[in-house]
Amino acid sequence: MPTAAPLQVLLFCHSADADALPYEQAIVRALQGGREAGDYLATGEDLGIQLEVFSAAPPTLPADTLANFCHTVTLVLVDNALLNADSGMWDWLAECWNLTKQSDGRHFMLAIPMDERIGQKFSGKRPGLDTLQLMQVHDLGEKAIRPAMLSLRILHACRVALATALPQRPGEEASYLRIFISHAKMDGLPLAYSLKHQIEELGWLRKFYDVDDLPAGCDWQKELESGVRSSLIVMLRTEIYESRAWCKQEVLWADEYATPAVLVEARTGLNHPSGLLPFDRVPSVRIPDGNLMRILFLALREGLRFLLFFRRVEQMKSDGTLPQPAELRVFCFAPSMSALLRACHSLTASTSLSTTPRLILYPDPTLRTGSYEAANALVKAYAPPGTRLVTPNTLAATMGGTP
Repeated sequence: MPTAAPLQVLLFCHSADADALPYEQAIVRALQGGREAGDYLATGEDLGIQLEVFSAAPPTLPADTLANFCHTVTLVLVDNALLNADSGMWDWLAECWNLTKQSDGRHFMLAIPMDERIGQKFSGKRPGLDTLQLMQVHDLGEKAIRPAMLSLRILHACRVALATALPQRPGEEASYLRIFISHAKMDGLPLAYSLKHQIEELGWLRKFYDVDDLPAGCDWQKELESGVRSSLIVMLRTEIYESRAWCKQEVLWADEYATPAVLVEARTGLNHPSGLLPFDRVPSVRIPDGNLMRILFLALREGLRFLLFFRRVEQMKSDGTLPQPAELRVFCFAPSMSALLRACHSLTASTSLSTTPRLILYPDPTLRTGSYEAANALVKAYAPPGTRLVTPNTLAATMGGTP
């Protein structure tokens, strides 16, 4: 039985609604990426989330549409042309909202009217839609930035939907995302302060900034390490960043703990010596125009990409694609040698029975020739006997299932 996909996004809008078009384009760009940075949005690869755009009722019933995926985020961009859609679409949306309310956070629905009068008409279209809290476009800031702000909120909504099914740390909510700002004090403070302020202005993200978040009397080294391990780390690569001991240590911790990370290339020099830090797997962004939104856009996309794979693994557990019980160490990208070594030590320290399958799982495709052999040799040398380094496809092939 195939593993259900983690997430789909259903976008309702009408091509004749010119005011809604920039919002539609920003949402599509947020999920599917693009080659060139534009406006306030960053570049990036397609996240692999199924996105469908409708101007009428979908061909399948709401219950069937939602049941085919682990989570569904339904978005409605409401303007005059969409308001004139046939009754079938409004019946569909009303039933979708009813099912979403009953899903205990599994699904999410959001309607964004282009003005308050349009919103009032939307709420009166069907009984029950009046209980759906609307997002007014004027609450997204100045007009030029509103599409980008909405796309950020949609990325965050996707994260929250996925996180509801994942184990939470004590005291944390599903919406929790801590951004760790790694910077050199000597030349990175202005940029770090600005990014910190931008996050605080949004109000629905959190940040880790050492001056604010290291309480007096703590072991600050352990707090820093814990902060990197449990956050999405934003590395502000200024001119002297790689020469600072604790900046280097934070990068190495992020690599060892397989922390989601983004690199802000803020160096102004034309020539730089080769470096030793493991930046290869980290997506990067430049902001010569001072566009801090581009950093947050890339950070949220990377955080969502990590959650997508973790959610897929949880679904593989529930549908039997993964052996149960099993000792799992999961990576959301091809692991580095230091990350693999930590996983091997963790498996060795486990108190599970020796007969329990032990798997180190990472996304397809498999490591390239040479790296794959080296990684397997490390696992064989340091992990318990029988530990396997696999991707979903290679695991399914060896178990006779479908990934």
